[in-house]
Amino acid sequence: MKNIRFILLLALIVTACKDDKSAKQETPKEIEEVFDDSAYVLDDNYPVGDARRYGVTAETARLKHPHTGDTRLETIMDLAENQGIEMQIPSGYYKMNLIIDSRKNLNLRFNNSEFDLIQIIKNKDSLSESKNINLKGTLISNDKVSITASEDIAIDSILIRANTLNLRKSRPRGCQIYYGSKDIKIGYLEVDDLGSDTAKDKYTHAALAVDGWNNNPINVDIGEIHIKSSDRHGIYLTGSDHVIGKVLIDKFGMGSSDGMDPMQDAKIGEEKEFKALWINKCYNTFIESITINEENSKGKYTAHFDAGDKQRPVIIEKMIVKNDNAKISILEEESNGVIVEIMENQ
Repeated sequence: MKNIRFILLLALIVTACKDDKSAKQETPKEIEEVFDDSAYVLDDNYPVGDARRYGVTAETARLKHPHTGDTRLETIMDLAENQGIEMQIPSGYYKMNLIIDSRKNLNLRFNNSEFDLIQIIKNKDSLSESKNINLKGTLISNDKVSITASEDIAIDSILIRANTLNLRKSRPRGCQIYYGSKDIKIGYLEVDDLGSDTAKDKYTHAALAVDGWNNNPINVDIGEIHIKSSDRHGIYLTGSDHVIGKVLIDKFGMGSSDGMDPMQDAKIGEEKEFKALWINKCYNTFIESITINEENSKGKYTAHFDAGDKQRPVIIEKMIVKNDNAKISILEEESNGVIVEIMENQ
């Protein structure tokens, strides 16, 4: 009887081992059926999802991929979008623009990856906007970040910094969240040294501009904003249903308005009167705190509370003015919809 039990137990163990071995053998085959990237691989020392596996580094991203004929950067974005994988982008200065055009369900992870213009757009010939774009890690722009007619965009951290070795050979143009944009989330935004070149900065208005004539952005959520220096306005805010966390503006109005184009939703001429914070035709919005340093700033107004609606207010929980300059005042229109709960001068 004991022998029979032993034989049965041994049979069960052998069967289980066979099943386990069979399962282990099938797993790679199943993965291969889901995603076979062999035609795209240029360096198999790196795992699936690492851009270097497909020949992408800061030095080589502009080269054509032998399989697709597109740039290697475009090729890995195609792979990430079509296969539903997160693509890891290595660090370095890429000496090119990062254009995300009419894409959907794209997941990229950056590691202090540095580009010039970073643009998320809907191509005029496309029937659909860019949607569900997730840019993780830290991304650096030497020029401008622009989001237009796009939806469900999430960016962990973006730094806009001066590097006149960029393609335009000029200073940064800031961040613009433009017409038709909806559900935009940025964890951390930093803008340094916004320029005011007479010839090159015609449309450069503010370190952060959230605007768009008759189709203004909706639901912009930014956790923290640090504007280190702006030749023109600090923040120009329009639209509705925004949530902004902590804001710090070190310097604003440091440059010239020469050659500058008028601003959307504003009266002609107002663009030349530089402000740290300009809220205009903005509704149902909350700002946790904003700190404005006037010590070295040369703007005309600390803030301009322009047209609004007290029934759909912009609520600023706390506003702090450091090194209060008597020559820099707050301009409040009679029809403004801004409520400042706590105001401090330091």
